[in-house]
Amino acid sequence: MSERVQVAVIGAGPAGLSAAIAAASAGAHVVLLDENRTAGGQFRYRSEDLLTDVSGEMASSPVEILTQKALQAGVRIRTSCQVWGLFEDKVIGVEFGDSSAAVEAERVLLATGSVDRSLPFPGGSSPGVFTARALQILLNEYHVRPGRRFALIGEDPLTSELTRDIERAGGEVVVTYPNPPADLAASGDGGVNRMIGDGTEHRIEIIVVVDGRLPDAGLALMAECAAGYDEALGGYVPKVDDAMETSVPGIFAAGDCIGICDVSTALAEGTFAGICVAASLELTAIDEVGAARERYVMATVNRAERLARVTGSFVQVDREPMGATAE
Repeated sequence: MSERVQVAVIGAGPAGLSAAIAAASAGAHVVLLDENRTAGGQFRYRSEDLLTDVSGEMASSPVEILTQKALQAGVRIRTSCQVWGLFEDKVIGVEFGDSSAAVEAERVLLATGSVDRSLPFPGGSSPGVFTARALQILLNEYHVRPGRRFALIGEDPLTSELTRDIERAGGEVVVTYPNPPADLAASGDGGVNRMIGDGTEHRIEIIVVVDGRLPDAGLALMAECAAGYDEALGGYVPKVDDAMETSVPGIFAAGDCIGICDVSTALAEGTFAGICVAASLELTAIDEVGAARERYVMATVNRAERLARVTGSFVQVDREPMGATAE
């Protein structure tokens, strides 16, 4: 099955939702694709009181408000679909349950977010060892507390956020290590029930690794977008220009997938990227893009400057570029 769309936004988190709203509000026909059963990204599993400073309007229910705005703007939101490939001519491989489709888009906006960074240590693959966002999804989306006694390994601010989430769920944080101890090890029968750190043994049931996030740039790299390594942005990220367009014409990107950022930055960046997509379709005037960029730069402090430093020097050496012909 194949389908043609004007704008495909991949990822329905803060950046993707705000981008879809901006592009659709300008007159673009937008489809928003996400693998989860509901839209929202991190809004689905992070405590709402930690998101109240995004804006007063979004203090109570950010998922519902953004989703409603998207629907009112005419965005078609498709959840529970897995985007597994991005190919030449902006063809997107999508799996919907037991069926699949090739979606051909005039424009693609990547808002694929980020993934937790793991931490190897003896016993680290045992049941009961979680990454930060995995635990938050269990606690705040599915309302499941996997244990009662927790150990956290990582730095603020996320360890403080996790501590509040755990305590609200009736759990106890037994110990927090800002940095992984050199002798860190976990053991237990059928799961974790004890941990050693700095020579001290702790009786715990759950270990949570808070070791930061990695940009999820897989689709951008598959599409052969130029990318570079930037430690401050979290790793290899696709290079974007001043209009949030990658090196592949018609493919734009915003949010964590081009560099780890906070919620307010993702929202502002998504909005600007959506306006840029609309402008590339001649639905938005150039002067509006300039004004939108000024608002974006003001709202995100040095984000634009940081993105501009990405060299875009990374190339895939294991295959010929798309469209190349053998001599």
